[in-house]
Order: sequence, then structure tokens, then C-alpha cells
Amino acid sequence: MIRVTIAGGTWTAVDKLTDTLAAQGARVRVLTDAPHLARGHRDKGNVEYMAIQREDSLSLRVAFHDTDRAFLAGGDPQRPSRYDLAMIDAAVQAEVPYLVNLSEGGGCPGQSARQWQSETDRHLAAQGITATRIHPALSLDAVLAVAARFVPLGLWGGIAGSGQAALVDSSDVAAAAARILLEGAERHADKIYHLTGPTAVTMGYIADYLEENLSRRVRYHYRARDEQRTLYLRAGLLPPLIDALLGQDTLIREGFYAETTPDLFALTQRPALTVIDWIKEHRGDFIAGE
Repeated sequence: MIRVTIAGGTWTAVDKLTDTLAAQGARVRVLTDAPHLARGHRDKGNVEYMAIQREDSLSLRVAFHDTDRAFLAGGDPQRPSRYDLAMIDAAVQAEVPYLVNLSEGGGCPGQSARQWQSETDRHLAAQGITATRIHPALSLDAVLAVAARFVPLGLWGGIAGSGQAALVDSSDVAAAAARILLEGAERHADKIYHLTGPTAVTMGYIADYLEENLSRRVRYHYRARDEQRTLYLRAGLLPPLIDALLGQDTLIREGFYAETTPDLFALTQRPALTVIDWIKEHRGDFIAGE
């Protein structure tokens, strides 16, 4: 039985990856620095939840004990926390033979996603451990979750302009990551996978489809940065999230995520979920009161 330890990432994405791995017979350990989350997720079958302490290097190293393969998903890829880098160090010190690292949401204007490398990637490369890197495009779920909050109010918009992005569904990313972890280093060592949706779309395209599907007027309002920040503040969003959303819009506007790749299909052997199909599945999210 393959033993996989998972650290980092949103709980929704982690749950999807965990379920996929467990269904394929892997023994999965999920790490969290929030004890209440570990207590709230009862161990079941071949899945174990373990609370860890960020600042305790021994705790981190013990967490990776008896692990065949580790999956790490960091926080801010441009400014990774000491915790993100410490997780890599702990896996190396625990002599984990194979590590899969996911870095998302980084980059800078004038650069393509294929050219980008996070600080976490560079730190990982310096350790000499056998590894695979996953760089997904912007999360389809996350972008449309923001849209769903503001579309019913007629306020959806941002600074993305007419930029395009090949948004990718988190379930597709989880399926690809699971395939890499299950097949292991023999097939995937030292590779970089750029996971994208099937086609790049503009926010205006999404608005047009929403209008058609919801039978009501929907527009993506192009705003200046300060104007969009003010709207987010009035909506109660916290400054760190606002900065992340504005940074995301900037990368969309500059075309950082416009390129599509065949990597996702090559790994999963199924077409990636389209924006249109995602909206069909979550139509109620865009209607006030549903």
C-alpha cells in the first residue's frame, strides 16, 4: 500500500485529493496546523488526520515519518512563509523518497506561466530530492465564487480588462495530482506539469454566458484599481484577500494564464471541465436567495 502525506492547500482541494487517493487504495495522512480541523475530520478507513505545530521542526519531521510520497501545496507563492519552506525541509529530513509540490497563483506581467518559477520551487530544487512540480492555472472555482458573490448585486467586475485565462477546475487538478502520486517517480520524476482549462476566456465571455443562462442582464464592470479596492472593502473583504484578487486580475489582464497545455488531459485521460459546464453545475450560486 502506497503511503502518502498531504500538507497545505485549501480543505476543499485536499478533501478531493484525499478521497481520490483513498479510493485507489493509498494510505493517506493529512496534516493541518489547526487542531480543531483534525478533530473535526474523523480518521476513516485508510485516511488519517494529524495536527502539527508550525514552529516545531520535530513535529513536522515526525509528521512525514513512514511516508512513501508527499504532496505539498504552499500559501503565497511569491512570498512563501517559513512554514512552506519548513515543510519541504521536514520531508527531506524524514527521507521521503518522492515529493510532489504544487505552486499556484504566481508570476509577473510580461511573463508566461511556463516561464514562472516560485521561490518554493527553487528551494525544492536546492534540496536534491526527487520531485515533480505542478503549476495549475487560476482556479475556476475560486474565480467564479467571487463572481457568484457579486453577480446577483449587479456589481461583478475588476481590473482584468479583456485579458484571457485558461481557468482550471480544482477537481481536475486533484485528479491529475492523484495520478502523479499513484504512479510515482518512475513516470513523473523531475517533470513540471502546467495544468490549464481547455480554452482561455475573458471575464466578458463569462458574463455573456451567465446572462444567457440566467435570463438577466450580467456585466463584468471594468474598474480602476482603487475603485475596485473600495468596492471590495465596502463588501467586507479583508485587505490580504483584496490584494490577492487584484493581483490575480492583473495577471489575467497581462495574459499570464492565457496559454493552454495538453498536460491535464495527458494525466487524467479526460477533457478538462469547461467554464460553461461549471456554471451549469452551479447555476444556483449566481441567483440571489438560492
